Amino acid sequence: MTTQPTDLPGRNSFTSTIHLPFAVQMQMLERNRLSVETECNVYGLPAGARMEAAPDAVRILATDVETLGHWLEVRGGTITVTQAGDGVQVWTLRTATEAELPKFPPVTVLVSVLVTDDEQMMPEIRQAVAA
Repeated sequence: MTTQPTDLPGRNSFTSTIHLPFAVQMQMLERNRLSVETECNVYGLPAGARMEAAPDAVRILATDVETLGHWLEVRGGTITVTQAGDGVQVWTLRTATEAELPKFPPVTVLVSVLVTDDEQMMPEIRQAVAA
């Protein structure tokens, strides 16, 4: 049996990547970083323990669930939960910045936090988990 990328539901690893010149990638990376930093400053959003900008998204690695909850409250989005093993899960909120100007289109923001399997979670966060 063969599998075609169009046969698979949702996001998958079969999607193709467009290779952009390095200078264009760096411009996109910087634009994305500035957009998310501006969003953090304007709305008082926490930047987490680490912020990694990429040409396609900005990843925020948080050390507490409250960071994820604050982003969810202000920006909305959906949460995915992935088993990391040994009783640990990765909870990731997928959201986006506002489109301020044509020069700064919405940027995908991925806020991730590690939690234990038995950790108590705010109901608002549980409700945002994608089915």
